[in-house]
Amino acid sequence: MNILIIEDDETLAYQIANVFDAKIISNRIKILHSPLEFITELPFISTYDIIITDLQLWENSIDLWWYKIIQLIRERNIKIPIIVLSWRSEIDVLRTAFDLWASDYLIKPIRLKELELRVLNWFRQYQFFWIELIWKIYTINGLEYNLDKNQFYKDGAGIMLTRMNKYLLSLFFSHSEKILKEEYLKEKIWWDHTLEVKRNLRIAILRLKKALEPYEISDWISNVRWEWYIFQPKN
Repeated sequence: MNILIIEDDETLAYQIANVFDAKIISNRIKILHSPLEFITELPFISTYDIIITDLQLWENSIDLWWYKIIQLIRERNIKIPIIVLSWRSEIDVLRTAFDLWASDYLIKPIRLKELELRVLNWFRQYQFFWIELIWKIYTINGLEYNLDKNQFYKDGAGIMLTRMNKYLLSLFFSHSEKILKEEYLKEKIWWDHTLEVKRNLRIAILRLKKALEPYEISDWISNVRWEWYIFQPKN
């Protein structure tokens, strides 16, 4: 998953990042420390799968800014889960955050394990809610995905994949039978599809398909009209 962390406490921000990076469950993690950095990142907000944000990014900040981050994100993409972290425990503060469609709210000091569990839970609901779940394993026609371990299996055999290929396969897996734009996949994997150096999606997909050949599922991914792709699991 792609995770955006907005937190002015640098120590806490990197502790959160390390939780997910250590489990190799993330494709990309980015940390922002200020509202100005957030505004710069806003045009690319839809490339993230989970957003973790402090409610108060600097001491004695103006009240409107506490909620502006949530509001601006929701104006761009209503679906991305937003988990709020804050020292504020007043009911009115919680009510305002949820009225603006924050997904969750943790009062500091937070427990990192609890945050990890909540992030995984929201990611499941956001990305995999429609896929059959059997004993913590998502499955489509013999292809299985264990989100907690970030591991794919085919008929019980683990599939060896790089971090990028795991994320690429998870995008196809969670959008089964749906046509995906090349631009969408580039943005998800590399953040900015306009960067010339990043325009190697076809090579990335060829490498993924090569890795899937021993499991006889490489043909599940196909190109449609050159700049579109589709994932069609076969029995």
